[in-house]
Amino acid sequence: MALITIGLIAIMLVMTYLVSQRTIRRSRAYTVGVHLIEAAIVIGGVVLLRQTFWALNGGSVADWGYVIAQLIILLFSLYAMQTLAVTVVNLLMPLVFYGQSLYLGASPRLWWLFTLMLLLLGGVVGYISRHQALALESEWRYLLLQFLYGLAWCVIIWSVLPYHWFYAINVLVIFILYMWIIRVFVTRVNLMIAHFARLSQAANYDELTGVRNRANFDTTTVGVFGVYQQHPAKPITMAMFDIDHFKHFNDDYGHLTGDAVLKHVAQHFNQELARQTNTGELFRYGGEEFVIIFEDESPSTAQSVVTAIRNTLEEHPVHVNGQKLSVTVSVGISALQPADLDFDSWFKRVDHYLYLSKEGGRDRITVEGQTRKF
Repeated sequence: MALITIGLIAIMLVMTYLVSQRTIRRSRAYTVGVHLIEAAIVIGGVVLLRQTFWALNGGSVADWGYVIAQLIILLFSLYAMQTLAVTVVNLLMPLVFYGQSLYLGASPRLWWLFTLMLLLLGGVVGYISRHQALALESEWRYLLLQFLYGLAWCVIIWSVLPYHWFYAINVLVIFILYMWIIRVFVTRVNLMIAHFARLSQAANYDELTGVRNRANFDTTTVGVFGVYQQHPAKPITMAMFDIDHFKHFNDDYGHLTGDAVLKHVAQHFNQELARQTNTGELFRYGGEEFVIIFEDESPSTAQSVVTAIRNTLEEHPVHVNGQKLSVTVSVGISALQPADLDFDSWFKRVDHYLYLSKEGGRDRITVEGQTRKF
């Protein structure tokens, strides 16, 4: 049982790291989906523990080893995963336990005691979910929270399945000792995750704008081109745009204003992309030039998305030193084609279409060689 518990903790550690990486700059729907998977893993872990004890104890889970293991899994998930879905699981588990106990014939006469302990447990879970880092940093606060969490659960169990208080004391002591050891691992894992997140941010994201950088673009396009070679029927579209008259912002208002314009445009496009589609990835290619890779999207769809974002950009000017600065962009769009023997041929065509948009008077979009004004 100890090995199973350690294995479940290891799985949650891996999930914690993967979630921290995969939900960075993703859409809200994607992030919620991943967090629900985390919650499902916690529930699956508790069910696995229950079924294992059920098999080992001849159809019974009336075992304090089971109680300690379940409490460790639930509380560890709350500290390590730090998501709303896992918090909800911790809040629902006592209700599931109580309902199951009543279904199996337990008496509800101490319902008031169960309610009080449920409120106590809810307060502890809520505090940990909102102040996880603070709870881990302070030893006395951490011990107090573990004690209250374990005490609330012990009394909840006692309210429907009375037992000698000697066992409750043993459970609390062992539970707190285990969680004290786990605190060391949680703290180290959080530091490791934060370290790798900083490394990933520095290596893959532009420091000024916060969007993916040139290095990440080069890596991504290698994979995109490889996927297309294996699945040529799957459309992949590239959109390249740059900020019109960007030199004007630098020369007339200063480089700080130019930086503000770059940041505003990049973040606006990034946020709108996440809101409108889950197939577009934005990169800062260099200077005032940006690239969007649309996987599994046709040029016409990419055109619709980019046009919608450009229109909202027009409605949201840059505010600098009390001034409203309107920003427009020029865009070139083309799909990867069978005639493209390498990435460079595709990229040069998109870059040429961007040039046509600028030559046509700027604030224009060129899709597969056809230029028009927004």
